[in-house]
Amino acid sequence: MPVRFTAYGGAGEIGGNKLLLEDGDWQVLFDFGMSFGALGTYFEEFLRPRTVHGLSDYLLTGLLPPLEGLYRDDLNALPEHAQIWDRLRDRPGYRDDVRPHAVLLSHAHADHVGYISLLRPDIPIVTGSLTAVIAKAMQDGGQSTDDNQTVFLRPRVPRDGLLVTDPKTPFLQRPWSLVDGVGWSPDAAACWTRRYAKSGPEPATTPVTPGVSEIDGHQVRAFPVDHSIPGAHGFAVETSAGWIGYTGDIRMHGRHANQTWAFAEELANLDLVALICEGTQAARSRGASESDVRARVSDCVHQTDGLVVADFGPRNIERLETFLHAARRTNRQLVVLMKDALLLKAMHTVDPATPLPSAPDGLLIFDDRRATTTAWQDEVTDEFASALIPPSNIGADPGAYVLCMSFFDVTRLLDLGEMTSGAWIYSSSEPYDEESHLDMQRLRNWTNLLGLDFLGGDSESEAEAAGFHASGHASGPDLQRFIEIVNPRTLIPIHLQAKGLHFYRHTFRDTAIRVAEPGWGQALVIE
Repeated sequence: MPVRFTAYGGAGEIGGNKLLLEDGDWQVLFDFGMSFGALGTYFEEFLRPRTVHGLSDYLLTGLLPPLEGLYRDDLNALPEHAQIWDRLRDRPGYRDDVRPHAVLLSHAHADHVGYISLLRPDIPIVTGSLTAVIAKAMQDGGQSTDDNQTVFLRPRVPRDGLLVTDPKTPFLQRPWSLVDGVGWSPDAAACWTRRYAKSGPEPATTPVTPGVSEIDGHQVRAFPVDHSIPGAHGFAVETSAGWIGYTGDIRMHGRHANQTWAFAEELANLDLVALICEGTQAARSRGASESDVRARVSDCVHQTDGLVVADFGPRNIERLETFLHAARRTNRQLVVLMKDALLLKAMHTVDPATPLPSAPDGLLIFDDRRATTTAWQDEVTDEFASALIPPSNIGADPGAYVLCMSFFDVTRLLDLGEMTSGAWIYSSSEPYDEESHLDMQRLRNWTNLLGLDFLGGDSESEAEAAGFHASGHASGPDLQRFIEIVNPRTLIPIHLQAKGLHFYRHTFRDTAIRVAEPGWGQALVIE
């Protein structure tokens, strides 16, 4: 049987990668992420898929592809689900034979990891050590919803026509395997099997399997790459047609740019029959690098009187370290939120170079006033008690701090008291839908109210032009060079929109590299 590739997400859209590779009966998925575009078509912050209906809302709105048998049985246990599958069997893309041997997870951004939570719990997740602990910290510090159960899941049971959770039912831990395993310390192992809870039965835990290099007779190689989240990997998979590469998300202008170029050389040595390559920023020229951002942020913090608020993407630890460097250079202290401290704590178990909250090291934790606390918040509070700082202390001398917050944390600034000066540095990606554009306007309203200068622009290009942001994705010229080094026989562009597709068509039109554009749910044969 031929080798086939099918995109059930990530074809003609940025993110939402759900990519199926088949070699006869052997199957693997590259990522299984959330599509922000599809989600925003029907849902928003206060309108979400109904958990008591399991898979129903996800399937009927197209958030999940109609792949019967791929998803959790407990979310598929109501009479309505049989009726839904009857309707979906005539839809494009429907299949009932997708049984992947593993999910190869490139990194822990939601558009790549988000819907792993809904997959059958016996499917192994294969990834790097840092990605594993980041995914767990995301679940530990987030809401316990069905789409935030990538590591631990609690099965639902039918009751009165709805799916509910039973507090007496223990959480189950999915099987995860590591492509590296280097640095998987006893602290990392303890972190992995710890489920934060103040009550309830002990979870059924599953230790990770380190050093995976083969999946049911097929060699799999993983390569670290530069991206805006630590621990990102690209993959190469051996098939009967030859080696096939998958970039995940890559860039060449961060601190670890050399890793991405080394990845290209390794793929070139494998003589790829096909390269599945992202193209988020394929239509753009080179922008700011992380070193440019580091210098610009340092200068801006030095020139600012009063409080500095650093607004950057969650889990962008390289950007956090940039602001930590700027704070130290200007005799300020960097203040992060509880959830950031939880992430740093988890990452430190794998990578001891990850900074931990420490008053002597100038890295503090914003001490929120809460009526109730969770188990993980209690642990962070106990472990880093000396690094906690209450809002009143920051308000007494705001010019002594750089405070890491986003728009959704802005109300905390009201607890600081009146400020006469300061800056909000927007160091993140551009708004991606109408609601996020409205959020940006609301943020400007807040900065005006608080007396903070808004720096960085309303879009990624403006933020880059101002020197406060570097994209997490490679530019067109860098992607072209990467692909030329790899020199695959076939290029399959994903994670991009029309302008990116045009770039690939035009760039490789008169070359030996064939560009094969995937359509949603339509199999491409790789020969």
